[in-house]
Amino acid sequence: MKKIIIFLTVILFVFSASALFAQNKVRAKGMATIQKNLVDIARSKALDEAQRNAVEKAAGVMITGTTLVENYQVKMDRILAESKGFINSYNITSENKSGGNYEVEIEADVSVGRLRDKMMAINLIMARKSKPRIMLLFKDRPARYAVAEAAMIKYFKANNFKLVDAEIIKKNKDYERLQDEAEKKAISGIAHRYGAEVIIVGSVEAISNSYNINNIEINNNKVVVAGKVINGDTGEIVTTASETKSAPGMKGDFKALTEDVATKVARKLVDDVLETWSSELTNTTSVKLIISGLASLSDLQHFKTALSEEVKGFKGLNQRYYSKGKAEFDLEIKGDTQAVAHDVEQITINNKKIKVTETSQNRVEVVVVH
Repeated sequence: MKKIIIFLTVILFVFSASALFAQNKVRAKGMATIQKNLVDIARSKALDEAQRNAVEKAAGVMITGTTLVENYQVKMDRILAESKGFINSYNITSENKSGGNYEVEIEADVSVGRLRDKMMAINLIMARKSKPRIMLLFKDRPARYAVAEAAMIKYFKANNFKLVDAEIIKKNKDYERLQDEAEKKAISGIAHRYGAEVIIVGSVEAISNSYNINNIEINNNKVVVAGKVINGDTGEIVTTASETKSAPGMKGDFKALTEDVATKVARKLVDDVLETWSSELTNTTSVKLIISGLASLSDLQHFKTALSEEVKGFKGLNQRYYSKGKAEFDLEIKGDTQAVAHDVEQITINNKKIKVTETSQNRVEVVVVH
């Protein structure tokens, strides 16, 4: 009886191990157009696509089979951008030319463990940043701006980013102030007032050029969409992106081009911002710290010393100004804003406690309680 049990246990173990290994084996196809009879280049592109498709299949199963459905496309975009890093090895099972295309089919051994780590890391970035709210602004409202804005909003919403309605700000002078990169303090105040941690300022340029070939008028449309991401707490520019696309068509028919280019810009901005947030969470980030109620320069010095001793992950301190008992600092830390707020509230100045009056993603305001 014991021998039978041992035998069944071994069989079960072997079967489980085989099943686990089989889950890593993914079949996928890739195809590329052969241009100018350059078969080798088309084959290489088809192979790249097959590898991306293999990783997408493996990641798709993992995402839809777990609770990581949130921000699905954000995960997929970032994962597929480095798809080769998740493939241990692959075999080409078939390849052939079909018409003007080259097709490749592979069986790839995808590293599920690395994939899971990557997806969990992206999920953690969004959670630790408390899902920041985005305000998207385009200065004017001609049709092309509205199309670009709608396309970018659609992308952000599809990826579960929270958006703040920007219609109110467009009716006053706050928008013009957001364009001035020198007004960091004003930008911070505006974003704070409207409840946005991230501001994205966009622009669209559309041009139609006509020319004649054999007395036939041909028109070419060109669209350029640019975006600038601003940290709503500090007024600092986080990243910028722009995309350009041209295509023949009816003069002034920019809609499809604008939608395509705006979506690409939105995707690039999201990728860059996530990369920045990831770096901040794992390395050093800057927190704007404002304190009021200081009685003297001596209190100011005492507070600065206490910050270096009491704030966990403290890396550096830059004082921006001091006036009438109020001081502003850029605090360099390894950690997050909530932890800074907690540690600062434990500091006392001449037996006076410090109270946190306000916190946001990259900003903490405190007051000395007299």
